[in-house]
This record gives sequence, structure tokens and C-alpha cells, in this order.
Amino acid sequence: MNQFFEKVKSTIMSDLQTVSEVATDKKDPVSLLNKYLRESEAEVTKAEKLIERQRILTEEFKKELKLAQDLADKRREQGKIAMNAGAEDLAEIALRYQAQAEEQVERLTRSYETAIEQLSELEQKHEEMKLKVKDMHFKRMELMGQENVLSMKEKMNKLLDETEFGETADRIDTLQRSMKQQENDMDDEYAITIFDAKVKEIAKEMSRSEKVKIEDENVVQ
Repeated sequence: MNQFFEKVKSTIMSDLQTVSEVATDKKDPVSLLNKYLRESEAEVTKAEKLIERQRILTEEFKKELKLAQDLADKRREQGKIAMNAGAEDLAEIALRYQAQAEEQVERLTRSYETAIEQLSELEQKHEEMKLKVKDMHFKRMELMGQENVLSMKEKMNKLLDETEFGETADRIDTLQRSMKQQENDMDDEYAITIFDAKVKEIAKEMSRSEKVKIEDENVVQ
């Protein structure tokens, strides 16, 4: 049992500062802490099962102790009855059985008290483990916040970098000039279309006028 808690202490209850130091490597600190959390929560679950087994064992010791105590009381009463009846042989047997029962009571009492102490220790360690896991959850939240700030700063610095920003601005200016040229070309094409239409209309008017003039001259002749 002590080995179990030593393992928990070395793997789950390690100082969170160590996690931060390891996280300075290329590994993602949040992912690393998530791994620790999963392992910690698994150990907490194992501890809960162990505590439940210890509770059951403690209750079994309690039941056996009561049975042994009842038996010792019974043998003591039987010895009194035998002595009062003058049955010394039965009284002697009852006394021997009583001694055996009382010895069993003493042994079970020690076992029961030890089981209670062990259960108390397990429950205390379990609470410490849960608190440590909760601390690790808080630490993960802090790391996530730090990671968000670092990511945002990196993006902002990239955007504000003169070289990057200059290249972006150049591309925007080039695009604007291209769109403006397309707009001008469309305006020129529209103007030419209107010009052609007007000239064509004038030509039609002149043609009609010339035709009317010829017809009038023919009528006069």
C-alpha cells in the first residue's frame, strides 16, 4: 500500500513547476498537461476503487469482531451456568472456549483498528490527489490563457511587421490599380459604343433627308 502511494506521489503529485519546465521544450505545454491530467484522473479512479475495497474489508472485520465478541460472551455465560450447576468439567471446557474466543476478539480488534487507520489514510490521500488534480486543471487554464496571448501577439506582430505589411499594401495597391484600369476600359468602351450609335443615327437621318429631297425634285419635274 505504501508502494502505491509512493508511485502516486512520484507520478501524479509531482510539483507543477516541473511540468512548466518540461513544457518549455518543443512540446505543446497544454497538450503535455492534458496528458498529466489524464494519468492523474486515472490514478484517482484507481484510488477510489481501492478505498471502496478497504471499506468493505473494514466492515467485514467489524462483523467478525462482533461475532467473536458474542461468542466470548456466550462462553462466559455458559461457564457461569456450569459452575453454578456444579458441573466442573463443563465449566472447565467453557472456560477454555472462552479464552479462545477472547483471544480471537483481541486479534480481530487489532485488525479492525488497523483497517480503520488504513481507510482513513487512503481517504486522506485521495482528497490530496483530488486537490492536486484540481490544481492541475487551474494550471491548464492558466497555460491556455498564456498560449492564447502568445498566439495573438505573434499574429499581431506579423501583421504590424513593416516588411510584411509593405508587401501586403503593395499587393492591395496593385489590385486597386488593376480594378481602376478595368473600370476605365469599360468606360472607354461604353463611350465608343455611344459614339458609334450616334453617328449611325445621324447617317440614317441624312439618308432619309436625301431621299425626301430627291422625291420632291421628281415631283416638281
